[in-house]
Amino acid sequence: MTRQEIQEQINLLSTEKMELESQLSGGDYKIIKCAEAQAVGETLPYDAEKLHAERQQKRDRINAIEAEIVELERLEPDEEAPAE
Repeated sequence: MTRQEIQEQINLLSTEKMELESQLSGGDYKIIKCAEAQAVGETLPYDAEKLHAERQQKRDRINAIEAEIVELERLEPDEEAPAE
């Protein structure tokens, strides 16, 4: 891989990571609503097991992306063709 290809792959992975982090943050209100409902003994407004599984899947993917980025950053780029 050339330096440019490595950077493009890192950029794609970083974008995916940011999207997943945004999705996690955007769903935080569901966790808060469940915690509030549980604290006062009400029925949970969301399926907590399903919610946890979905969020854990996103966290696992974020961790995998971070590992992929580290590996890409360690790569020695192939020699690039000289510009004509």
